[in-house]
Amino acid sequence: MESVTYKIKDYSKQFLQKHRFRYSSYFSEYGDEVYTYKFPLSSYNNVTTIECEISVSTITGVINVNIYNAGTKELYASYYNREFGKCEIINSIDMKIDKKLEELGIEKV
Repeated sequence: MESVTYKIKDYSKQFLQKHRFRYSSYFSEYGDEVYTYKFPLSSYNNVTTIECEISVSTITGVINVNIYNAGTKELYASYYNREFGKCEIINSIDMKIDKKLEELGIEKV
């Protein structure tokens, strides 16, 4: 999969909290607070099965977007292995991510 870089104009703690980002002790390090935003991408019988997590550093503004099996820190492998082309669910995930990034003011560089 190709590498994508993102940018956000305002990555202050106040902006992130206003847009429902939550502090992540898992990703944060001394002196660099990281805030994350999770949202569902796919569900089965009203249970989320695939979710997206956007993380933003309040010091550097570095943004990471990862797709996980819901409730775990296990990457959703089918999203990252696109050797055999894009299938319908991958296209759907891409559209949902792009829409959410636009809502949050995050742009692809």
